[in-house]
Amino acid sequence: MKGIIIVGASGFGMEVLWLARRLGRNVVGFLDDTTEKHDKQILNIPVLGAIDKCGKYRNNEFIVAIGSPRGREKVVSRLINYKVVEYATLIDPSAIVDKDVSIGEGSIICAGVICTVNVSIGKHSIINLNSTIGHEVEIGDFVTVAPNVSISGNIYLKDLVEVGTGAVLREKLEIGAGTVVGMGSVLTKNVDEKKVVVGNPARVIKSLD
Repeated sequence: MKGIIIVGASGFGMEVLWLARRLGRNVVGFLDDTTEKHDKQILNIPVLGAIDKCGKYRNNEFIVAIGSPRGREKVVSRLINYKVVEYATLIDPSAIVDKDVSIGEGSIICAGVICTVNVSIGKHSIINLNSTIGHEVEIGDFVTVAPNVSISGNIYLKDLVEVGTGAVLREKLEIGAGTVVGMGSVLTKNVDEKKVVVGNPARVIKSLD
């Protein structure tokens, strides 16, 4: 089995290291553009240098451990330019995931997650700790679902959606690309793309560029 390079040496990068170790995977090192971290160790794993050093480690699998959907998309675009083509998909051993759930490359399913039936998760998406996903849910690419989110059935989260910690999404909704659902919000209506919604019930408070 190939080693893993974690791109992003901050807090979520440490959590992904923990997840990889729980799966028995060998983490070779981190890549991060923060020069102060270079040549240091995080949880006994070296920071090998900036992201543009990725070509030296092309024989490994990569995982991008950046919480922001837009930040993660930008980094993956850079890695593509450097011809990094192989990504790990990490599913914590404690997660309950139906055998027919589709999960794209580079995605991360954290501890305590439940994915029921007829669920599709795109590329480079994150389903964080203890979140639940009901039946017939489609999650796009570069989506971030924070911890303790409840996603009911028949929901479509388009690309680059971010759902904050503890949010609740009612069934039969569509959330437009690039939208942010604030932490603790209760979403009861469809949302257009590139909006920020907060509250109970959640309401649009602004649009994003």
